[in-house]
Amino acid sequence: MPATDYAFYPGCIIPLRYPDIENSIRETMPLLGANVYDMVGAGCCPPGGAFWSVEEISGLTQSARNITIAESMNKDIMAVCNGCFCYLKNSNHILKSDQEKRERVNTILNKVGRKYQGTVSVYHIVEILHDYIGVEKIQNSTKIKLDGVKAAVHYGCHLLRPSDHLMAENPEKPHKLDALVEALGMESVYYPKKLSCCGAGGGMRGNNPDVTLKILEKKLLNIKYSDPDCIVTACPFCFLQFDLGQKGLRDKGEDFCIPVFYYNQLLGLSMGLPKKRVASISETPRDGFIKRFYGVD
Repeated sequence: MPATDYAFYPGCIIPLRYPDIENSIRETMPLLGANVYDMVGAGCCPPGGAFWSVEEISGLTQSARNITIAESMNKDIMAVCNGCFCYLKNSNHILKSDQEKRERVNTILNKVGRKYQGTVSVYHIVEILHDYIGVEKIQNSTKIKLDGVKAAVHYGCHLLRPSDHLMAENPEKPHKLDALVEALGMESVYYPKKLSCCGAGGGMRGNNPDVTLKILEKKLLNIKYSDPDCIVTACPFCFLQFDLGQKGLRDKGEDFCIPVFYYNQLLGLSMGLPKKRVASISETPRDGFIKRFYGVD
């Protein structure tokens, strides 16, 4: 698969809450030779807690409708959220392999003039950056090197599992996001329980705010073990949890204030893109980090 043209699936969180993350993706990917095209009319992926756990065919149908938009564009999907990636790719896998479910879904889609054909693939942006663009090209594209900067990488759950058909990474020893971080000159530091959940998913953040903060606090205590300069993820929901969650913990008197970045935000800053466009929205302060390591206010 050449790293050229992709159907860009931004999901819900990024366009609704983080236009700076969206800008960072839209502006960095073409500079690396990966053009992104809007999936006009796409809806929610949808997440498992909202649909799949209630009625599988409804969830499959909504995912399939999104996939048919990419099929009409004749472009593979680039997902930029772990949950979106997981559910779209899982749906694609099921619909390609299960004729009965595919026929049931297509019966419903026929009512809106669509048909799932199974002609495109779903990729996570980390796969595209690492596997098809490559670390060397990223290294050569940056103007500012973050030598000596320590980053705590967080993969998130749905980039890795279910591993039997997501296959984006080794679920036990993932390395791609670490390699991408190191391509910017940073050191990806070890910390205990690196693959543990941030506490956002499964409806936890919306339904059990106290529990989700306790899960996050444990994660952050492990991260602080390595005294990183920042946290880096490639999932907007994980970003939201680390960013807003640290504010929630600070409001309770806890000392957590580690700057959080979506990977493409750091990539954009390293390429010389303006902070106002690619890294301007956060509840946990990061202006000091940006000033210190990028020299911009």
